Amino acid sequence: MILSDRIKKAIQDNSAILLALKGKTTENNWEKFTRTHFNLAARAINKQVTKEVLTNPDMVEMNMIIGKQNLEKQMHNLRCANAYEFIRYLGNLSEYRIFNWISGKTLQSYWNGGEAKYVKINTLLLFLKVPFVNWEEWQKDEGRNTSQYHDQLSKLSFSSAGFNKSSLAIVKSYYLGNYFLYYQKTDGSENIIKTAFILKENESGQVYVKSVSEGHRYQGKVIGIRDGCLYINCQNLDFEEMEQYIFNIGLETKPQVLFGVSNTVSVKNRQAVALKNILVKQPTNEPGFDEIPETEISFSKKYTSQSEEALVVNYLKKTGNNIIITPSCCSLKDL
Repeated sequence: MILSDRIKKAIQDNSAILLALKGKTTENNWEKFTRTHFNLAARAINKQVTKEVLTNPDMVEMNMIIGKQNLEKQMHNLRCANAYEFIRYLGNLSEYRIFNWISGKTLQSYWNGGEAKYVKINTLLLFLKVPFVNWEEWQKDEGRNTSQYHDQLSKLSFSSAGFNKSSLAIVKSYYLGNYFLYYQKTDGSENIIKTAFILKENESGQVYVKSVSEGHRYQGKVIGIRDGCLYINCQNLDFEEMEQYIFNIGLETKPQVLFGVSNTVSVKNRQAVALKNILVKQPTNEPGFDEIPETEISFSKKYTSQSEEALVVNYLKKTGNNIIITPSCCSLKDL
C-alpha cells in the first residue's frame, strides 16, 4: 500500500523532524530531498521509536513494528535468547547508537510513490504517537489535519486510562491460568489468606478474574498492562466494595510468581487499606480449581518441607510491612 498523505504531512510537520533538518536544506518539497536528508529524518524517527518500544514492549513481541523473521535475525546476531533480552539491549544503547527501525532509503521510496509495508507504517505511527485505536484510520485517510496529534501521550491507548488492545493480547498469551493468591489479613492477627485466583478469557474475548477472599466472592476484569504493571479491577459480589490489583510484570513472560498490591476497604473499620499480594501460578488449569476453599494460615505454622506455601508464608513473615492502613481524615495539628 502507499503511505497516506496524512502520515506524510504529520512527519513533515513533526517538531523532531524539523529540528533534525534545520539548517540542512532550504528545500520544502520532500520529493526533491536527497538520501542524506532522509537519513537525518530516519535517525530522528529511530531514536524516538526506541523510546516508545521501551515503554510499549508488546509492539515488538507482537511483531507490530518488526517482522518475525527480522526479529529472529536480530536476536541471533545480538545473541539474545528472547524478545525480553532484545528489548533490554535496546535500553542499554548509548545516545549515539541507534537501532534502525526504518532507513532513509525506505523513507525516500515512500515519498516517491513506493509501496509501504504494514510494519513500517506502524513504525511511523508509533513515532507520531498516534493512539493504537486510530492506526487503521491513519493508514487509509488522506490529508486530514494532523496538528491535534503532535503532542499526544506516547502510550498507544484505546481509552483514557492509557491501556492498549495489544497489551490484552499479551495477557491472553502469557498470564491466563490458575493462581494462588497470598496476603496478610487486616484483622490484627498474624494470619495469611491463601485463596484461588483465576484469570480466564470469556466468549466475548474479555479477560475476567474470579476469586473468593475471606468468604467473599470477587469477580472482575483485567484492564491491561501499562508501564510494566498488570491492572485488575474486582467487585465484591457479597457487599459494596471495589478492589484494584496492580502486579509487577516488567518484561517477564510466563512468570511463576507475581508481586503486587491491592487497594480496598478494611471490613473491620471501613478505612482504605493497601495489601501486599503474591500470586503463584499453578502448573495446570484444573477445571475445579475455583471450588478449592480458601485457607487461613498462621505465621506460627511449622513446615517440614520447602513447599510453595511454606516459601510464601515465610517470606511474608520476614518482610513485614504487608499492610498499610490509612486513618480517617484529620487536621494538620493531628499529624
